[in-house]
Amino acid sequence: MTVTPVLIKVSEAATRGGSLTIQGRYLGGPSTGRVRLGADESGKGGYVIPATAVQSWTDSEIVMTIPTDAPVGGSWLFVEVAGKQSTGLPYSVRQ
Repeated sequence: MTVTPVLIKVSEAATRGGSLTIQGRYLGGPSTGRVRLGADESGKGGYVIPATAVQSWTDSEIVMTIPTDAPVGGSWLFVEVAGKQSTGLPYSVRQ
């Protein structure tokens, strides 16, 4: 049985090039997971953050740099692990 990734907390809004920290459970690792930013509340659409932006990724925390082409404004953030979508949290990239 595959466990659904759970997001618990995300860092404060930051600008492009700033740092983003996601805390949760069952976040997998960089080889099986990806982060989607700018999605709607159901997790559809948005921008997949490239693996090169990830600074560290453990089962409970992801630290990354917000890419310069990430969408600005408020939206939802999700983590997908081996095709399984996490719970979502609202997140905003500042101008």
